[in-house]
Amino acid sequence: MKFYQIALFFIISIGLWADPSLDQSVDEILNHTRLSRIPLVIAELETRSQHKMETGDLVSARDDLKKAILLKQSIGMKETEGNAHLLFQIAKLETKLGHSCEALHYTSLANQIVKRVGIRSESLVLSKGKETTAKKWETCEEVSWLQE
Repeated sequence: MKFYQIALFFIISIGLWADPSLDQSVDEILNHTRLSRIPLVIAELETRSQHKMETGDLVSARDDLKKAILLKQSIGMKETEGNAHLLFQIAKLETKLGHSCEALHYTSLANQIVKRVGIRSESLVLSKGKETTAKKWETCEEVSWLQE
């Protein structure tokens, strides 16, 4: 009987810890979550992504950042410092994964936001070396999942 109680406690604990709404697609999150709660979901995705980066699960971390970026864009937060920060984060992740074209694209989009919004922050620094970046762009394709 004691084993049954421990197993039941463990199952309930896992259920309370897991947040299945974060594992849903962006459309499902938007359809099943109140609009006022979306910024909290975005923050949870960022936190979960950071944890996954620390544990070395870079692909899952990238997926969480993609969801966070798409959610920000869907609620009208595309031209914000927070979105630029997420784009810089995903660019760093793509660099670690060896995807330099995607990293260049995300960095370029983030830099465009920084310029338009006029952000002055040490965490959001414009990339240097535009001549080498222009040469690298010639062989890169745009990232299809991201809205310009």
